[in-house]
Amino acid sequence: MIGSDYVLEALNIYHTTDVGSNGCFGGDGTSALVLKGVNLTLHSGEVMAILGSKGSGKRALLDVIARRADGRGRFLLNGVPLTKNLFQQRCGYVTHQCDFIPGLTVSQTLHYTPTILSGYLKSSKVRQVLADLALSQVANKKVENLNISERRRLSIGIQLVRDPVMLLLDEPTQNLDPLAAYLLISILSNSAKKTGCGILLSMEKPRSDVFPFLDRALFLCLGGAVYSGGTRAMLEYFHNIGFPCPQLENPLMYYLCLSTVDRR
Repeated sequence: MIGSDYVLEALNIYHTTDVGSNGCFGGDGTSALVLKGVNLTLHSGEVMAILGSKGSGKRALLDVIARRADGRGRFLLNGVPLTKNLFQQRCGYVTHQCDFIPGLTVSQTLHYTPTILSGYLKSSKVRQVLADLALSQVANKKVENLNISERRRLSIGIQLVRDPVMLLLDEPTQNLDPLAAYLLISILSNSAKKTGCGILLSMEKPRSDVFPFLDRALFLCLGGAVYSGGTRAMLEYFHNIGFPCPQLENPLMYYLCLSTVDRR
């Protein structure tokens, strides 16, 4: 029986995928090991970033956790094996391939999202999600007239209106300007703290201004985990092994670049 405080665990995760001879994993046309013994833990109300350069295995990790791709290891939600059905019932996944129904408004799109709620409770939930995602002012705007930031937030809203206990997001800040990216990550952090939803997102080029919103970080390099844990403990960890972050440097990008070129 799953309780009210949630813990998502991915333990000793391996994933192999088919790659072409010119693939980013350097395959020979057969297959390549994309994830190599990766571990992560995410609690209710936390925001965790999966950080890595292109080809590091970020999307592959999200896909295997969401049970959209096969992977070896253990996937647990409060100690219960995270099957595909359980993920679909209790969790959400936001990709860049979210197609909206043309002609509907933002509010209507959320209202028509299937949930267990109906009537007044459904309307209240939609208003809450609109407010939480800073979409109230465009609630009556047709989806085809939204800008990229508004579209990204609406795709997140479609998942949040379902009340997921864990939400996975594939590069949510990609192609957003710095202000829109900051707004989105701050909104996700506030939503996590307010609702208790755990948020796991991937980022290729994290800006320094999002660091305060991240509770945990996982650095990937060529499928292996360089660091997985709290962002505050991260600074101490790298300092203790001889790699203190220079003053005025963005610690996220500094250690991302460092882990890419120095696997020690």
